[in-house]
Amino acid sequence: MFLTVLCWLFIVILLLTGFVGSFLPVLPGTPLILAGVFLYNFCVQRLLMHPERALSAGSLWGFVGLVVLAHLVDFTASLVGANRYGASRSGVWGGVIGLGVGVFFSLPGLLLGPLIGVVLGELFAGKAIQVALRAAWGTLVGTAAGTVARVSIALIMVLWFAVAAWSSHAG
Repeated sequence: MFLTVLCWLFIVILLLTGFVGSFLPVLPGTPLILAGVFLYNFCVQRLLMHPERALSAGSLWGFVGLVVLAHLVDFTASLVGANRYGASRSGVWGGVIGLGVGVFFSLPGLLLGPLIGVVLGELFAGKAIQVALRAAWGTLVGTAAGTVARVSIALIMVLWFAVAAWSSHAG
């Protein structure tokens, strides 16, 4: 009984932290949810000795695919947003460098770093300030779209896990 409660406690902590991490850039959201899913499988197969309750290999691969999709969509959305609003190659590289520098300044740095980087990259390329600000706006719009997609994928993962785990215990 103690082991069951301990397993579920860690699984729920990973799932909740992962979901919160899907909209906070400081936490790796979907990988934490995936860790919770794999911990569930480990617990039911090895510790609790109920291998019939484990999720299928196809489900596990589906969860892995959703993690990859979340990261691809998130990264692509920012680039598409920046390009759609006129960011040049210098602006995009500025955003990447700004993100790298922003990592060292916690949440504000993660949010403002890419925007400042895009503006500086555009200014470095000789663009007018209006063009640079428009490109930064595009980065912000793309980042917001990527966040919505990432949170949606995280919600799908948590709900999928809940339904799969519930049905394996009910049946």
